[in-house]
Amino acid sequence: MVSLRTPEGKQKYKEYLQSEKSDVCPLCEKAAIKSFIYWKVTENNFPYDKIAKTHHMLVPLRHVAEEQLSLEELVELKKIKAEFVSPDYDWMLEATNKNKSIPGHFHLHLIVGK
Repeated sequence: MVSLRTPEGKQKYKEYLQSEKSDVCPLCEKAAIKSFIYWKVTENNFPYDKIAKTHHMLVPLRHVAEEQLSLEELVELKKIKAEFVSPDYDWMLEATNKNKSIPGHFHLHLIVGK
């Protein structure tokens, strides 16, 4: 599998995964750098540093998998993508099901490339 992290970034993420973690979802507890009604934008602690100058995440405020998003959340997501993401970021990435690090809490990666 191709990694979007540098060796240093991969090591930092590996150490985090091996550390003692709380039962709290890391996306739920992340502070917002931008808030919407149903969504927030957060900093990514483990960015794809091989390709990203800036790496944020777009996260629903409630802990929910993609298939459980409400109609209101989906409508707002579409608006956020058009009005906020498109002008400010180069890429919006979503991992496939086999590569999702937090499958129970849907999130999208917002990237400004190097």
